[in-house]
Amino acid sequence: MVVVALDRLGRSLSGVIRTVETLTSAGVLLRSLREGIDYSTATGRMLAGIFGALAEYERALMHERAAAARAAARARGRNTGRPPKLTAAQVRQVRVLRADGESIAELGEGFGVSRATVYRALDPAHPAGDPLGEGTGATVGGVGR
Repeated sequence: MVVVALDRLGRSLSGVIRTVETLTSAGVLLRSLREGIDYSTATGRMLAGIFGALAEYERALMHERAAAARAAARARGRNTGRPPKLTAAQVRQVRVLRADGESIAELGEGFGVSRATVYRALDPAHPAGDPLGEGTGATVGGVGR
């Protein structure tokens, strides 16, 4: 017999059902003490399905609320993501230096950012005046060292 917490069996209802079926077919008896569910009975399997569906619904609501909060913050002019590693002026400077023949590695070292951040700064989809690339959904920030 294995004692489990229902929310540890899967991230979605189908995941919970699949895990319970796999373990049951292997001869493992499951019992959740917190929810009081014995998965070896038809009632227990039904309750597990209901609780799994409710947990999935709760996760979906949480994601929707977080997305709405980010959108509201953006509407108020607040940045909700990671701050960019390079300012708009630095992005312009990176572009000028690259045009003058500076290597990507040297630019990264000089500005203290990764090569990927330098490449994003050089990407024409990210205008120098808009380091966050608002129109593209991407950021110039990248992961530094």
